Amino acid sequence: MTETARPEDLLTRVGLFAALGRVELAKLAAYLDSVDLTADAEVFRQGDSGDSLYVVAAGTLGVFVASPDGRSTLRVGTLTPGDLFGEMALFTGEPRSATIRAEVRSTILQLPRERFLALVVREPTISLTIAATLSQRLRSANAARVEHAGFVATTLEGALSRLSDERRDAVLEASLLETPAAAPLQARFGAQADTVAADLQNLGVGGSDLGTALRVLRERLEHALGREGFTTRAEALAAQLVTAGLWHDALGVLARASTPTVFGETLARALRAVPALDAEHALRWIEHVEDEQAIADGDLALTRAALHESRGDPDRALAVLRRALGGALVAGDQATGPRLSTEIARLSTGRTSDSSADARSAAPAAPRRGPAIVSVGVAGLCVALAAWPGASHLWAFVWLLLGAITLMMSRVVPEFAVGLMLITGWVLLRVVPTASALAGFASKEWIFVIATYGLAAATARSGLLFRIGLLLVRRLPPGVLWQMATLLVTGLFLTPLVPSSTGRVSLTSPLALAVAQALRLPERGRSSALLGLGAWVGAGPLMFAFLNGSGTCLLAWGLLPEASRAHFSWVGWFVAAAPLTIVVALGSLVLLRMMFPPEPVAQLPMQRVRLQVAVLGPMSPRETGTIVVLVLTVAGWVAAPWLGLDLATIALLGLLATVALGIFDRPALQSLDWSFLVFFGVVLTIGRLSVTVGLDRAAAASVDRLLGTAQPGPLLFVLAVAGISLLIRLALDQDLTVVLVGVTLLPVAPRVGVDPWIVVISVLAMSVAWFLPSQTLSYLVAQSASEGRLFSHAQARRFAFAYTALVLVGLMVSVPYWRLLGLL
Repeated sequence: MTETARPEDLLTRVGLFAALGRVELAKLAAYLDSVDLTADAEVFRQGDSGDSLYVVAAGTLGVFVASPDGRSTLRVGTLTPGDLFGEMALFTGEPRSATIRAEVRSTILQLPRERFLALVVREPTISLTIAATLSQRLRSANAARVEHAGFVATTLEGALSRLSDERRDAVLEASLLETPAAAPLQARFGAQADTVAADLQNLGVGGSDLGTALRVLRERLEHALGREGFTTRAEALAAQLVTAGLWHDALGVLARASTPTVFGETLARALRAVPALDAEHALRWIEHVEDEQAIADGDLALTRAALHESRGDPDRALAVLRRALGGALVAGDQATGPRLSTEIARLSTGRTSDSSADARSAAPAAPRRGPAIVSVGVAGLCVALAAWPGASHLWAFVWLLLGAITLMMSRVVPEFAVGLMLITGWVLLRVVPTASALAGFASKEWIFVIATYGLAAATARSGLLFRIGLLLVRRLPPGVLWQMATLLVTGLFLTPLVPSSTGRVSLTSPLALAVAQALRLPERGRSSALLGLGAWVGAGPLMFAFLNGSGTCLLAWGLLPEASRAHFSWVGWFVAAAPLTIVVALGSLVLLRMMFPPEPVAQLPMQRVRLQVAVLGPMSPRETGTIVVLVLTVAGWVAAPWLGLDLATIALLGLLATVALGIFDRPALQSLDWSFLVFFGVVLTIGRLSVTVGLDRAAAASVDRLLGTAQPGPLLFVLAVAGISLLIRLALDQDLTVVLVGVTLLPVAPRVGVDPWIVVISVLAMSVAWFLPSQTLSYLVAQSASEGRLFSHAQARRFAFAYTALVLVGLMVSVPYWRLLGLL
């Protein structure tokens, strides 16, 4: 065996990865599998379907192709450490053009095609870089193929000219076959089959140039017969193959040379034949039939639905089956109808099963036309009431706000656009002057949020978060329970650094998946669910622990009265939320342990993680600078009261430091979520205007009339806020729930002796509901980032009910603590 090079050095030497930076290369390493080969072991054979890319890590491999007569193999190349092979399999479905065999004990790194496709989704920058290099190689290969095909055509033309007309015509017709094997040749040519096979062999059809030679011969035949004659000849050949029961060969001929109608009819006959076309070939050929054509035949529809289901798209499979069933009922098809009904019932009941497709099919649906029209109509009515002559500024403000919330519920108009429309309404109806309507955008709170998001973007670009994640995984303790707890704490630790629950989930869920795969845990088993849900809770639901835990937290903070915002700075928020955070975090660990007791597992292997760390290399100056900036920024937030500075000034200083380090630049600025930032500016204005127009006083007066002499206790009020939030959350998304509950109940809080922040923390803690998959975006990201392999929606839903009860317990436990802080 040759000397083994370090894998991290090998990856940097591979030309395909040359344009990737260290961080991108380290992320790519997570998708590579190390495969050990014994001497003479084959990686793949010539003609096999391509499904992976490979890099030689150690040893020597030989490249072999079949000789022209197909009776022996010829050595055409050697692969040594650092060499890449099989890369075209990532883009094309063509069979392997050579056999690769280890000549001594060797090691290769494998990138399966399905993992490359997952990489395309999660790391578009990496995949685009690789794709650009592969495209260049593909263009070069295509040019070489065209040149080679010209050479083959010249050679074949000379060989064909030496055959008699009858034998030449037979050879050209035989080229219509997908593979001119003995059985189809016998079915077509009978006693002359051996002569045709020999002529094909002498022409080189059957050797390493099988595909090229057949293409050239087919083009020659089509040119001689014309397209119509070519199709007629192909259909006549397919009919003979069908008579012989060679359905697969017949379909291969028709797929290339006949019409979709004839191909579909033949495939339907093949599915009903005795014996029927085998399932593997049926799924292959059904790809050539569109849904619209398949629904006209029950057997085609069933097979087409099976194809969609195998690709993780049960919704599309159901759609095909339902339309086919309608046609079968109309046609009175008594044989196919029951089979279609059975499959529809199975798929319908299985849509909530443990399928990785659930995460992909659970995305929020586009707004339906009917409800959207109603929402727009209601919003228009609210605007009309606000503009009604004699309407006070208070009622104009209320009606416009209700109209905006209704419009956002419809999802017809983006939130930022609704916010801008709201500002326009305030100005046009003279509710407030223009300067007051734009006051939120001139506030230090809006600057603070921009700077916070900018720091998060700079941190992500530096690669620091990726390194932290790898280091945490390397130090995972033994035992699934401890690993689950570590993942939960990791998500919580990242919360102040990444002010986006979806961003944190996209970091921690793949880590949990990597651990589960390394331990070879059963997909969606108890241990896998522990890891996945533990990572999700730390990165998502516990967002309320920090002021900058997510955009929703910042949104709620912006609704607070100015005095409350000044009191609940970064440290004030963290201290006040601490008991609720501790109860919910520890309670989640206990609940998960009780609901999903882990199976016995082996020790966690860390080879892939070590490879990623090695590829990442030593900490770069950008990462070191980012650490310094983050530490100083958080320290500044903690010491803000003693420094006499506000949070916005400290965050801006940190952002300017990242600009000086070259981490935050124009592209980073453009990457910020400006839609949210615009909407946040409007929310800040809402909080100010609610006082200006007297909404707080009106709400307090309404509560006085409603309660009379009754005085609800703080505990009852907190639980009522949580309950109201949960009910509204079942219908609205997180941000809308926070805005609606905040605007409604924040003015009421002082009347019952409760600090407005208590309303905010109660709403936030209860707003992360995921009883239905589409309710929470970060939950969908957790399912998607873990490829649906860690936990099912059914498992998550069971935990969701227990988590809701846990939050209520946490709120009750926190009430005495908040009373000590003077908040109640």
